[in-house]
Amino acid sequence: MPDPQPRLKITFTGEGFRQGAVPLTVVAAKLQALQQAMFHAAAAASGHRGGRRGMWFNRFRSAAELTFVSSHHSELVIEAELAADPVLREDFSVGQQAVDLLFDVATAVEQDNFNNVKLDRYDRDYLVRALEGLMPNSGDQYAVKLENCRASEHPPVTFTAETRGRLKGYAPSEEPFNAEEVTIVGELIKIHVDAGEDKITVRWQQRDIDCFYGDTLRDQIANLIAGSTVEVTGYATLNDRREVHQIHQVANVEHVSMEPLRIARFEYGGRVCNLTTPISVNIEYTEGLWVYNHSGLNLWGYAERRENALKNLHADFLDIYTQIVEEDPANLDGVAQQLRDRLRSLVTPAAGGQPNA
Repeated sequence: MPDPQPRLKITFTGEGFRQGAVPLTVVAAKLQALQQAMFHAAAAASGHRGGRRGMWFNRFRSAAELTFVSSHHSELVIEAELAADPVLREDFSVGQQAVDLLFDVATAVEQDNFNNVKLDRYDRDYLVRALEGLMPNSGDQYAVKLENCRASEHPPVTFTAETRGRLKGYAPSEEPFNAEEVTIVGELIKIHVDAGEDKITVRWQQRDIDCFYGDTLRDQIANLIAGSTVEVTGYATLNDRREVHQIHQVANVEHVSMEPLRIARFEYGGRVCNLTTPISVNIEYTEGLWVYNHSGLNLWGYAERRENALKNLHADFLDIYTQIVEEDPANLDGVAQQLRDRLRSLVTPAAGGQPNA
């Protein structure tokens, strides 16, 4: 009898999505990322060296396409099976090898250690970028767990927002000399894919910056939407005023979601506030600043870098909690007392009614 088909399981865990309440947009994006990673793994397993443009992945559908099997809804769990035809032994073998490569690279990404990955840098870059799509965005309070239900030699892999953050330091195959690494955030105004030079143009600080990318970023570029906000990290040349002139090798490009951020826990300075229900915090990028805001709690966090703005938001929440909830109600005016009531109902108290130390 042929070997059983590999079955992959993706689980959404964490406080951001309690009781498996995951938005369909997130589910769709992660499943698409998993399938794209399987296609790239199959290309590597088969030794394919052609260009990965257009509908290149169609040639690998018979070996690496995944089909839905089942789902569970305590934590949202989705199972998908490799659809390779076991009668076509070559395709089935490629599919099995693709799963092995997928988990080899996924484990290396999770552990931030690529020393044991037996894969050339070209194929590895494609797989790393494909797996990036499985990861939560900056600040998200959930994790994506990937397992192979039918192979004990593949340990489960868990991706978090911190995993994606580490990938920003993942260098492209060829680092240019005499260039500085920079990060810019702006409006995506042009996308060139298979038309002239491989580049995108980002409007940053009222100037249009051309950003040139390599083949392994093609999937990410093709999925971007003109007019959206993107964050581009790469190697740049500067003008005489030390301003970015162009990015001539993109290392990382990320669509910046402006959808509200779901926060279930605030943590700063060794103190933790767990919330009874996650709250939605609005995100803006204006005049070079990231701004996180919840108007109902008069909660703010802002900075030039997203991670610092989010850190400021957490600090602001703990500061408000200390000043309002831990204050004698007799010292609060009517508005402050209303805010105190909201916070008391929102925060799960630890022993003594205080945030966790």
